[in-house]
Amino acid sequence: MRVLASFSATDILAHAFTSPARDGAAVPDPAARFPLGEEPQRVAVASGLDRAAYTTDHDLVGVDADGTVAWRLSLDAPPASEHYMSGRSSIAFSADGSLLWLYRPDLAWHGPGRTDSLHAVDAATGEVLAGARLRSIGHGAEVRPHPDHGHVLVGVGEGQDGGATFHARLDGDALVVTPYPLTGYFQDLSPDGRMFSVSDHDEVTFHAFPSGEPVSRVGVGAFGYDEERFETLFVGQTGADFLDERTAVVAVTGEAVAPEDGGPYVQDFHENHAVDAATGRVLGPLPEPSRHAERLTVLGDGSWTGPDASGRDTRFTWSAPQPD
Repeated sequence: MRVLASFSATDILAHAFTSPARDGAAVPDPAARFPLGEEPQRVAVASGLDRAAYTTDHDLVGVDADGTVAWRLSLDAPPASEHYMSGRSSIAFSADGSLLWLYRPDLAWHGPGRTDSLHAVDAATGEVLAGARLRSIGHGAEVRPHPDHGHVLVGVGEGQDGGATFHARLDGDALVVTPYPLTGYFQDLSPDGRMFSVSDHDEVTFHAFPSGEPVSRVGVGAFGYDEERFETLFVGQTGADFLDERTAVVAVTGEAVAPEDGGPYVQDFHENHAVDAATGRVLGPLPEPSRHAERLTVLGDGSWTGPDASGRDTRFTWSAPQPD
């Protein structure tokens, strides 16, 4: 079950998508709410909806179902005014809810002499079970727990320098970290844990897990655009997320060239396509109103959420176009 966590001024909200996907259905009301006593930066909710966690400027906090603080763990972060550069921690529960994965941008917080770190935390007690240095210099990270709860993929964003992608697994009281020789931006892990996606400016590559070997690659030319009409075109930088075990939604973004014939000029370009991750074949653009929507959340069960024509949060499903 995919749980989406967000927060309001008063609560952590958990949306659980347990019913079969139905195209055009309204996004359900939150399945759980966890009252907040302070303003969070990042939030996460366990798949069992029985506990949540959040970060503040200084702490990682675990809460019970009624919002009671169960534990508090210091992030070893200086005051924001003393940060060496901008950086935020990231958190995610393991698939079974027993672990909480914590990424810390230690260099961004403390300056030279430190590198980023990853920690496995007991979700029930807040005890740090293991930790490891990542040797990355990041501003933040995407943390994607593997269906096997002892494994996680972490993609650290290093600004204009690209990104760094790591596979970590908890082995007893040690955290074993394996860096992948990739410089692109980690985007997502497939629902079955067999593939992950990495974007690198004008292409997205799908890799096998855990080996990291390339499975397929889709470049900007595969989408059929007249590249002379665009100043820039980027593939997957704002999303290359798995729609199901084999299909991904890949965003193509860029800036259009001013037309010479006085035609309409759309400076910012954004189009979402379905791609067969196993082969790299472009299956076609998503249907309206999701085709050009910038705010989509892909759920991994064959559906996604986004605004309908009236702006209402809606759940959509994908059907591949039939040949003529």
